Amino acid sequence: MRRTKCCYLLFLLLGVFGSSGLAQIASRPADQWIPLLEPPDRVANLNIPEVVAALRLEKGYSVADIGAGSGLFSRRLARTIDPGLLYAVDIDSQLLKHIDATCKAERIPNIRTVPAASEDPKIPDKVDLIFLCDTLHHIAGPDKYLTKLPAYLKPGGRVAVIDFRENWPSGHESMKFTAEQLQFCMTFAGFKKVEDLRIPKNAFFHIYALK
Repeated sequence: MRRTKCCYLLFLLLGVFGSSGLAQIASRPADQWIPLLEPPDRVANLNIPEVVAALRLEKGYSVADIGAGSGLFSRRLARTIDPGLLYAVDIDSQLLKHIDATCKAERIPNIRTVPAASEDPKIPDKVDLIFLCDTLHHIAGPDKYLTKLPAYLKPGGRVAVIDFRENWPSGHESMKFTAEQLQFCMTFAGFKKVEDLRIPKNAFFHIYALK
């Protein structure tokens, strides 16, 4: 019975993310990405202070921001957990250099940039929280990627996923997935959903813990 249920779930997983599993979807140069990641309207819509507050982080926590991009969330998260470490994880070395430069300029001492592989975040140590905002839909084979995450969590650690609920931007047609589809994949990866938040606008914000 258990084997039948697992096989059925695996079948669902393959169908959920099959259209985005062919290649890493993040190919534009970093100097083109940065202006797209921090325009005033996007920053306002993400409601960063409220999102970070909802994570209930404590001083000294360690956090991995996967798909850190320009460091928009990384900077706020790092200040919240200082002196804890924030790992800014990305596959783009130029974006990581941008994060290093902005952290130096803003005197944020507790961010460590991490060059990830496309199939593995390569987080240097176990963390209290893994954070993915508008990232999962850019990952090739996200169903398999999610199964890597338990190995990077401390006991009691959590995973927070924010992504589009509706009104996906133009050009994202092949990347779309639903919160329900994500739930199948997180269950298969060994997680249970512990919170379902309605911020930011036009997004789902789910927090998961290991079963």
